[in-house]
Amino acid sequence: MPVLHDPVVTLEDVRVRKISLSSLDLEVTIRVENPNLIGITVRELPFTVMCSSGNRDQEIAAGNTGRIKIPAKGSTVFRIPTTSQNTALIGALATFVTKGGIQVTIQGKATIDCLLFGWSIPFSKTLPVTMAQVVDAVAGKEPLK
Repeated sequence: MPVLHDPVVTLEDVRVRKISLSSLDLEVTIRVENPNLIGITVRELPFTVMCSSGNRDQEIAAGNTGRIKIPAKGSTVFRIPTTSQNTALIGALATFVTKGGIQVTIQGKATIDCLLFGWSIPFSKTLPVTMAQVVDAVAGKEPLK
């Protein structure tokens, strides 16, 4: 039997879709590449969106892809909308206003199924959310690429 290789999970982008006083809508883009000669299934890919508020990270949103098949030697891009409507958002917005931007960290774990095997692959990446992105989201313009 051939050896199965871990798929490569990459956080590609975080976009501000809409912002209001009570919520923040984000779109998280994650790519999963399958280097194997046989297809795999992503059983689930739960993740959390964290931002630094003061000297600690707080969860502001969470999401999950659900079950998706990825062909052999192929890749799939997941664009997952998330909405934050919690008190951590207030601290994040305060940090954003005082510093002109914030660092957003996405962390999660892809659970993979292939043949009779299943395993998990953790991932984490930090990206900036800038004032320009928020201004465009408030104005209703297309998110930055």
